[in-house]
Amino acid sequence: RAEPGRVHLWLATRVDAEIRAEVVSLGASGGRVGGGTGRSVALGPNLFVHLVEALPDDGTFPLDEVLGYDIEVPGPDGDQPRRLADLGLLSGAASLAYGELALPTFFLRGAATPELHLLHGSCRLLHGKGEDSFPAADEVLAASAADPATRPSAFFLTGDQIYGDDVAGPLIGHLTRLGAELLGPEDDTSVPDLPALSSIPIYGRQSLACERAKFTSDKAGNHLLSLGEYVAAYVIAWNGDQWPARFPPADEAIPENRAQGRELTRLRRQYDEELASLEVARRALPAVRRVLANVPVYTAVDDHDVTDDWNLTLEWRRNVERSPTGRRVVANALAAFWAFQGWGNAPRHFDDTFVSTVAAGPGTSAEQGEAFDQTLWSFHRWGYHAPTEPPTVVLDTRTLRSWASEQSPARLIDADHLAGVRALIEEARPAGTGPVILVSAVPVFGLEIQERRQRFLAGKVGPYRIDFEAWHSDLQGLVDFMRLLIDDLGLRGCVVLSGDVHYGLNVQASFSVDDEVLHVAQLVSSSFKHSGTLAKAALQLLGRTVSAEHERLGWDHSPTLEASTGLVRRLVDRPVNTNDEPDSPVFLSPALARRARPEEPPRYRETRRYVGPAERPEWVIVGEANVGLVSIAGDRVVHRLLARTGPETTTTYTSTLSMTAPDEASK
Repeated sequence: RAEPGRVHLWLATRVDAEIRAEVVSLGASGGRVGGGTGRSVALGPNLFVHLVEALPDDGTFPLDEVLGYDIEVPGPDGDQPRRLADLGLLSGAASLAYGELALPTFFLRGAATPELHLLHGSCRLLHGKGEDSFPAADEVLAASAADPATRPSAFFLTGDQIYGDDVAGPLIGHLTRLGAELLGPEDDTSVPDLPALSSIPIYGRQSLACERAKFTSDKAGNHLLSLGEYVAAYVIAWNGDQWPARFPPADEAIPENRAQGRELTRLRRQYDEELASLEVARRALPAVRRVLANVPVYTAVDDHDVTDDWNLTLEWRRNVERSPTGRRVVANALAAFWAFQGWGNAPRHFDDTFVSTVAAGPGTSAEQGEAFDQTLWSFHRWGYHAPTEPPTVVLDTRTLRSWASEQSPARLIDADHLAGVRALIEEARPAGTGPVILVSAVPVFGLEIQERRQRFLAGKVGPYRIDFEAWHSDLQGLVDFMRLLIDDLGLRGCVVLSGDVHYGLNVQASFSVDDEVLHVAQLVSSSFKHSGTLAKAALQLLGRTVSAEHERLGWDHSPTLEASTGLVRRLVDRPVNTNDEPDSPVFLSPALARRARPEEPPRYRETRRYVGPAERPEWVIVGEANVGLVSIAGDRVVHRLLARTGPETTTTYTSTLSMTAPDEASK
């Protein structure tokens, strides 16, 4: 996290150490401009996370200049302290520095840099199909490292930085061993009502995850379970040095006594396919580490950071919370998220009691375990604002939910927590005017056809098979959120950054309450690595069939109809148009509204226009693995989806939108 008055640097080490940081100007100011020490938290005997707070030597850090930083760690046995160069991190393929710059760098945007540039993306499945798109972000930073006018000043990871439920067969044994190595051997038996994790065979956790933990993921064969396994997943996601030199071959990892015939063949084939995809991810790790070291990084928690379907329904939440196994696994995932992501997002959100309880871990006593679980399950300050201009507010759409019934779709931010969102936006926007950037893991305005499909399928196959959790899944929640933005905060323009859906998308949207209109540039970048050939082809085909424009009219409750025939009434009351509970909002297409002839005028109006890239206007959807590069100048928003179409090939798809004038979006 970087702002004029303080800069936070995060790192993890295997040994306890006091870390010092020094910030230097590589621009006009020259020389040292600040420094400091930080807080270290021991998560285990061989894992320490550090958040170093560097303060300016003179008031504030310089703006619009390239700033470098170095860290200093004590030498072994009291020897001379070591810096990044001494640790081998400033040379060779593993260098954290770009080009001729001597150190990893960042910059703080000021008035001399009129255009905001930022990166965003989501969903990095290490064994996912396709290329890892982090090298595309590495290319952007390499090309602009010395130029604040074009260099991104922030990177938003909008969810699913790891996959707790979907873990590759070749990785799970390594993660179990690495977790126990970092946190201590007791980690292997730390999850209630489960055997020693090291005794569970590869692909052998599906029934344990579903029957013991009460999870609903259908890809839980290697589900992460202990705190050690979750932190190990973060370590290997960002640092190739912690990977094994080689993975065992399939016939060694899955011996003949594990299965027979076709089942044995299937498991070994799956293992080999996952192994090939993991090696693609391994090749990208130097770029991943370098990117994260050279730009302020802000993250959002989403379901796969914990488990698929996390808090999808009230039924899910109650079942998992009542299970000692499930309750502990969710707490483990959130503790790891805090240590590796949340702490640096908003350091002042976490008081000493929270930090000490999480750092102590679940322990071996029932009392300590209960305190650990309760602290993580009851914490609701994962949302925060990031110091960009326009200001950015990262929404927590996972732990602030409410539900009307056991299996009804979630209101992503319930009525009781909207006041907290309002406070965040007011804190980020003290003048009370101007646009904001919102980060919502799931798009606020996604594919209309997909939202309708979810509502239809939820009644046929249940909510868990289709991830029934869009903003539009609970229309009362959507209306309340929009009224907060429009009526309470007076917001008239915003950018929404989202991921989650495994494709890139641009939507020029608007939402009006009475006569006040909010214009929205909805930008979706997903996924970092989760894009197979068949998936890309299917998404591109879907994109060609999507209607370019959509409009809906809304009422606070089911309107009185002049055309009161049974058929029209049934059409109006379809689940796609309203919630299950009575007196909930109703949204109709203009064509259906004309047919029904409601007596009351609509109070709400929603429009969407899908903006295809200039390079391929017919492609509403970009299916390749991608990272988004956003440029904002005034009302104009340019979104470049940087798609990895080959091991060393990046293809750019450029769309232009607006925060105030949607008619000008595609010009």
